[in-house]
Amino acid sequence: MYKPVRVAFVMEGPTDYVVLRAALRALLGGRDFEPTNIWPELDENLRPKSEAGWGGVYKWCRQVLDQADGPARENPIFALNDIVVIQVDADVARMKYQDYGIEDAPNDELRHGTCEKDCPPPSATTDSVRTVMLGWLDETLAPPHAVLCTPSKNLETWVLVGLFPENEQATKPNVECRWGLELQLRKHGLMKGRKKLIDAYEANEKRFQAAWPSVRQKCSEAERFSADFLALVPAS
Repeated sequence: MYKPVRVAFVMEGPTDYVVLRAALRALLGGRDFEPTNIWPELDENLRPKSEAGWGGVYKWCRQVLDQADGPARENPIFALNDIVVIQVDADVARMKYQDYGIEDAPNDELRHGTCEKDCPPPSATTDSVRTVMLGWLDETLAPPHAVLCTPSKNLETWVLVGLFPENEQATKPNVECRWGLELQLRKHGLMKGRKKLIDAYEANEKRFQAAWPSVRQKCSEAERFSADFLALVPAS
């Protein structure tokens, strides 16, 4: 009898939680798992009760580091869960700390505006983003039990490719290098204006779970995340 896999999520927002929860169900192939959203805190309707966005993830990482009283990897959060998923969309590479009101910014590529690289390949930018994220934890390698998730350009690319593969933008080459694909979700009822509709995401969760193998084939960062996650799944 396999024990449920305990997975904690640190994400930019609630729709990311819904999508990644579906992806993990696909990866675990029916094995039970216990999902827990750590950040942002969500109410029973999956509405944020704490700060969302990439800046919220940054602040969570700094809190983890402060509370560890040593290397971030010593924080009990990593030992208490089988896997801790930390997600930041790679479009953060175009941002600056000052855009989020962060004053104690690390001396990294995001601070200096050099995080975004030419695409393809998507990994050029996502590798830089991952280095920045590890810097938030004052680490050079991911802590034990931690897996980074860095969709290019954002997680909505995975949603579009998975749920609406016939969309004219989803069928174009180098889909992970294309900006603004999230706006295509308006046509399919998952967004209104620039607002993501959590109820619509939840209604499509099972469809996205079924589509995850296709997303892995089409999006290199989805494949990297899948491989990194599966490598941490306990054997029993």
